[in-house]
Amino acid sequence: MSASREPQSARSIVRPSRLASIAAGSALVLTVGGLAAAVGQADVVTPRSTPALPSRAAQAARQAAGPTPVAPKVTEMPVASVAATKFPANVARTAPDQRGSELVAHVRARVHQASVVGVTWSRGTAPDGLVVRVRALRSGRWSDWKDVHVDPGEGPSADEETTVRDGTEPIWIGAAESVEVAAYSPDKTVPQQMRLQAIDPGTAPYDAAPPSQTKTATTTASKAGAFPAMPNIVTRSQWGADESLGDRCWAPRLGSAFKMVFVHHTVGSNTYSRSESAAVVRGIYAYHTESRGWCDIGYNFLVDRYGTVFEGRDGGIRQPVRGAHAGDFNTDTTGISLMGNFETGYPTAAMKSSLVRLIAWRMGTAYRNAYGGAIVEGSWFRRISGHRDAMSTACPGEHVYSWLPRLRERVADQLGSYQSKIEQEWVDRGGPKSSWGPVRIGEQHEHHGGHTTFDGGRMYRFDHETLAFRRGPVLTRFVRSGEIDGDLGYPVSETRTPRNGEAADFEHGSIYWSISSRSHILKSSAIMKRYRALGGATSDLAFPTSPVLTTTSGAKANFQHGTITFDKSSKRLTVTYE
Repeated sequence: MSASREPQSARSIVRPSRLASIAAGSALVLTVGGLAAAVGQADVVTPRSTPALPSRAAQAARQAAGPTPVAPKVTEMPVASVAATKFPANVARTAPDQRGSELVAHVRARVHQASVVGVTWSRGTAPDGLVVRVRALRSGRWSDWKDVHVDPGEGPSADEETTVRDGTEPIWIGAAESVEVAAYSPDKTVPQQMRLQAIDPGTAPYDAAPPSQTKTATTTASKAGAFPAMPNIVTRSQWGADESLGDRCWAPRLGSAFKMVFVHHTVGSNTYSRSESAAVVRGIYAYHTESRGWCDIGYNFLVDRYGTVFEGRDGGIRQPVRGAHAGDFNTDTTGISLMGNFETGYPTAAMKSSLVRLIAWRMGTAYRNAYGGAIVEGSWFRRISGHRDAMSTACPGEHVYSWLPRLRERVADQLGSYQSKIEQEWVDRGGPKSSWGPVRIGEQHEHHGGHTTFDGGRMYRFDHETLAFRRGPVLTRFVRSGEIDGDLGYPVSETRTPRNGEAADFEHGSIYWSISSRSHILKSSAIMKRYRALGGATSDLAFPTSPVLTTTSGAKANFQHGTITFDKSSKRLTVTYE
């Protein structure tokens, strides 16, 4: 992955209730938000306090109020060098299947209420071949040791981020009592400032609501060979994203088009429950922003093993948001991560089906097909590629990567040969190689019509007619007024150019622009009807210099060379020329 954000020279991450104390001797005890760790000793340190859970009444009241942000608690605990302390008992001195890799750092910590963990260190200080292993204590029994994925190429470019930290992928440990971390190095080098990150993702109203009962972005399913409707998507506000985390991402926050998809896996747990999925997402979000120092979660979308799709990076589900998932290839691409480890496990049928629908929607509404390729930053990729196609990594896992040919086939079957009226118009006008350029925001159907945003303008389909608008002052004003969600509704004419200005008509009004008058909206009214009958901007009144204004006697609109007034008592219109 690659992350990006605005530089923050004075930014500090404040985590709840952070207290630190250094004990005598070789042990360091750090307590954060009710968690504690003893570094370099095998004994588990008991936390000082445990935050009280909200009452059921409080939880019910919060759920009734709708989605609310959930502030995670992030605990940092140093992972000490074993050279500086006594060698821990019951920990292998060498990493299994890694000849020559010796134990160099270790910590055992109590992590009450923290269900996501990861390990971070100062950027560029880890040796090649570093192995990090984790195990968890549950119900008095330790789990088997598990390798935590370390990707040396992961993270933002140095020119974008100078303060981020390298680290492992975050993993879901669930209701664990304690965690033990062991790090192995082939050359005995210890990463600098190595820290265990323990994250309590908190509880959101969504966690207790079955997906079928949760209102998501849309609930419309599309048939094969028909317009690809947006699948069910759990939005950031629904899964409880705390928007105060991270900071503003570096420009460009948006790409100019959607070109392709990179498929990933989170390399986390394959056994989380349906009610835990949103907490896993919140944990990844907190780890990327608070532990690694990224501006936001790296992925554009995440898909759990039950087929639930979660919105990832902020910026708009339909927008070409630049994520942080494929190194130098984040612009104009969409990163979708399957939640689990698919080097060892297999994606479920529900997960596969949701991935097909999600990609078919992204591809189909952007007028892309499942096959062929795209050039991103000078490199060629298949339209549906795995993370390993862009970087030296095993992601998205062998059991997903080997399935990608079938994924392309299923997406192609879902899309079929369907072509919307807007796509036909775009193709007739030259398609992506024309001045209209590629699709920037995919086609959307709403309010009994449809619309698509291209690099060079927008097209609208309404009342059996397709109308095209180039970038310009009329389109700009229309978009700023709320576009089709505003008072004007859909366009009913294309832009015309009276007197070297611009004008266009809509369901409920018109927009006029000239260099001297600037842009003005005349909403449907008796005044606008009379103005149009006189010839609009080509009449002697020329362009409007105001909207329709309410007066004590009725209404009035000003023009470059006169006025039109309406008297509500007499119902009379008066045109005055200047």
